[in-house]
Amino acid sequence: MKKFSKVLICALGMLALSACGKGGSASKDQVELTVWGDADNQAVHESAFTKLNEAFEKKNPNVKLNYQFSGTLDSINVAVQSDSLPDLFWVQGNKSTKMAEMAKNGYLLPIEGLNYDRFSEESIEYATVDGKIYSSLPSFISYVTYFYNKDIFEKNGLKEPSTWEEFTALVDKLKEREITPIALGGSGDFDRYWYIQTTAASLASKDINSIVENKSSASFEQLKETFQNFYNFSKNSDFGKDFSSTDGNGAKLLFTNGKAAMIPDGTWNSKSYFESGLNIGTFALPGKDGKKYAQTGPSNINTYAISKKTKHPEEATKYIEFLNSKEAQQIIEDETGEVPMMDDITPKDDQVKDLADFEEVGANIYNKLSQVASESSKPQDLLLTSLLPDLMQAKITPDEAINLLKTELEK
Repeated sequence: MKKFSKVLICALGMLALSACGKGGSASKDQVELTVWGDADNQAVHESAFTKLNEAFEKKNPNVKLNYQFSGTLDSINVAVQSDSLPDLFWVQGNKSTKMAEMAKNGYLLPIEGLNYDRFSEESIEYATVDGKIYSSLPSFISYVTYFYNKDIFEKNGLKEPSTWEEFTALVDKLKEREITPIALGGSGDFDRYWYIQTTAASLASKDINSIVENKSSASFEQLKETFQNFYNFSKNSDFGKDFSSTDGNGAKLLFTNGKAAMIPDGTWNSKSYFESGLNIGTFALPGKDGKKYAQTGPSNINTYAISKKTKHPEEATKYIEFLNSKEAQQIIEDETGEVPMMDDITPKDDQVKDLADFEEVGANIYNKLSQVASESSKPQDLLLTSLLPDLMQAKITPDEAINLLKTELEK
């Protein structure tokens, strides 16, 4: 089962009085809340939020929801500029700087007085700006996992790896049988990055988190080992003979045609693999400690913020409270099959259960490097557009890659 650390919320402002109490007492009259959902994902979210909103209105008969899939990055920006934000709207938490900017500029209402005991530090951090919570908390996760061809594994007497050593041995055994171990697109920045996201989280989370705190004076030994593995696998054609000229779609085609045994890809693409007609299994990449690692990447499917100018702060806070509830989250799970971050959400089916079978949430290297970026230093871009392609083509060594990253962090 997944392991998440729990925290006490008193440090984040859990006071006996909620913020909505400052905005006025609850009204016995019918009130309407306008809520903007994620327009780009309406097809995936609509069924879940139809049922979720019906359940909320049943529990709160004095509240009518005017729920619209009107929330886009552009529409929210326009609403901020024109001072016309709806009562509530979806946000991306700490996955971008937008929510923090809106909170610091006084556009969002801090959410106080709610119970967060069910949630992990990762969820709370996602929603926190300067010690205050500004959105409902994420309950689902999107991360890069391994999809594998069960028929290839069974035919060759192979099994899912439970340690890092078993993973590398698995790659060697597949190569011995002249089977491409891992399908990877080498021609696109993010296509080749997915492999690094998994290995960095499983092998080098300590180093990556140290970079956020200490930049170039951090420890880099684990990260060097991650780069060395990518360098070796590229050199040995473990990603396929022509992978450097193959894009992500080509890698998926190689895998779905049964010519590669594994592919690292996002859980957000799981449906396309499960419906491919192949006998597909999944596993989270294990680290040297034997634990299976996901990477930090909370889903924003149920993360909403409150406009500070809402006329109904108490009712809006009740909607946030409901989004935080197990009941609402189970509705989302049953309708969408999202990967739960929390143990008390029952996976929709066995496939989702397998995707949720991780033990630790490791560092997302791209996101962490983005946190220390500045106008003069872009370590996340250096990683994607320079270090990885040069390591892949053996233009630089792992030692040189580390030195280049340190130089970028010192700018």
